[in-house]
Amino acid sequence: MSSQISTGIVSGAPGGTAQAIAADVCSITNPASWWYQRFGSCFKDLVATYTLVNSNGATTGTATMTVTGSMTLNPTSSTWSELLTVKVTNTTGSITSLDISMDAGCDAPCAMSTPSPWAGPRTLAMNQSASGTVTYTDSPASGAQDRFSTKYHMYVVATGAIPTQPNYNWTNPRQIRCDRAVGSSAGCVYPDIKAQLVLPLSQYGAAAATYGWAQNNLIDHWGAADSPLHRIASEATADANRNATCYTPLDPFIPFGDSVVVDDSCDEFPFARTLEGGTTGSMCADVVPLLQNGVWTFYQANNAKPVTFNEPCIRGHVPELENKAAGGKLGSFAQTDRVMDLEGYTVLITQ
Repeated sequence: MSSQISTGIVSGAPGGTAQAIAADVCSITNPASWWYQRFGSCFKDLVATYTLVNSNGATTGTATMTVTGSMTLNPTSSTWSELLTVKVTNTTGSITSLDISMDAGCDAPCAMSTPSPWAGPRTLAMNQSASGTVTYTDSPASGAQDRFSTKYHMYVVATGAIPTQPNYNWTNPRQIRCDRAVGSSAGCVYPDIKAQLVLPLSQYGAAAATYGWAQNNLIDHWGAADSPLHRIASEATADANRNATCYTPLDPFIPFGDSVVVDDSCDEFPFARTLEGGTTGSMCADVVPLLQNGVWTFYQANNAKPVTFNEPCIRGHVPELENKAAGGKLGSFAQTDRVMDLEGYTVLITQ
């Protein structure tokens, strides 16, 4: 081990994956907007207006409604529900109440097992609301994926007048993906929302420190939002990538003794299980991350190979247990967050 490179790493805020969305999550979003995470979405106060005219074409009354919805996708099932709520927020003129019916749908091969949040029309006066759930289901073939949009329809009518706009239709701006290609069961995500691998320093130690340092200091900052990694499912390709980075004859990884790093092992980043991995080790920055006085300090592993910060990869001298723990988390992450082969994801290092 040789000269010190830097101390500390920049950590992001704590993050999470596969989180459920609370039924009232839309209470914290902006009106007339959609909000997404990988395993759910909601829309808040989409506004619909209603106008009544008489036989002469004159307006006799108006009404305003808001619609809110919240769904939580299931990472281990391709059946899920959505809570829908309609509220009459204002009425004028001859309108005192509205009869409102509603249903949801989705593109084939997705289907509705419960298409309507309530049976028939519901009569609502100003400041009254109606809520209920609809249920979607999909059955992707083994090894395959389906993509589709959810759609919504509302029919509003007031008895005794001619409605000028009785039908309201809108579509979810983002598609849902259900697959049976990851793990042992089907599951669904919003594929436009990249999965995020969260690795706390407190749990993964020198392994997480190595990835965080590389992300923040090397030129490609792999795993950042604008530089995602892409999963490789092939074991053979991952093994070949690992061998190229850690065991290249041109510059093989040489472990230190226990006095420097206990059970030293080669921990590569980008990971061998990524499209970005597999760079020959002679091109990587070789570092030794050590936790000293509560601060992660990074040293060059070899003064004859100085770190330039332009390297496309890093080889960290990491205790084998921490290396294996991080590798295990990477493997389970692909299953729990349904990261498909060649799909992009980000990496977040937290405290």
